[in-house]
Amino acid sequence: MATKMLRPNVGIYVATADAFADWSAPTLEELTDAAKVFNISPAVTDDYTLNQTESDSDDSLAIVDNADVQTPTYFNYEASLDCFRDENLTADSVYNKAYDLFKTVDTEYFLIKRVGHAHTADFAEGQEISIYGVRTDFPIDIVGDGEMIRLGARFLVTGKVAINYSVPSGTAGSGPELKAAVGTKS
Repeated sequence: MATKMLRPNVGIYVATADAFADWSAPTLEELTDAAKVFNISPAVTDDYTLNQTESDSDDSLAIVDNADVQTPTYFNYEASLDCFRDENLTADSVYNKAYDLFKTVDTEYFLIKRVGHAHTADFAEGQEISIYGVRTDFPIDIVGDGEMIRLGARFLVTGKVAINYSVPSGTAGSGPELKAAVGTKS
């Protein structure tokens, strides 16, 4: 009988715009650079959006086509994360790290999603990750009656996307950075 994977087997990471020499083929050393790649998984709520959407396509027919055809032209994706806010705004926590990364408009990042491993597991050769290039848009304060306060990180997509990229072999660094304290939900 197969074992189902649950939410704890997903990790969300943020890489700075200059983290990779080639964003479409990051090395193991680059993925584990604690100064440029951050594990924000504990701050992200489970209703995040970070996936491909339907591709744009062209349905132009050639005279030799005997049926409708659709040729993909653009691979679309969407990115939206809601992150918990820390009650202590000066704490060295994952919640404040996520806030600090996404509070400024027009900052470029790569969001990385890894499925099938605990977010704290080391990156290793052969693991599959998906990389989504984004620019920060205006963040939203999410405040609801009886709910934890959250930051709604909204993103503009850059078109830089690599789905199911296999991590190559190499020397691992000490990251991605994961703050020792998660934070206190506000």
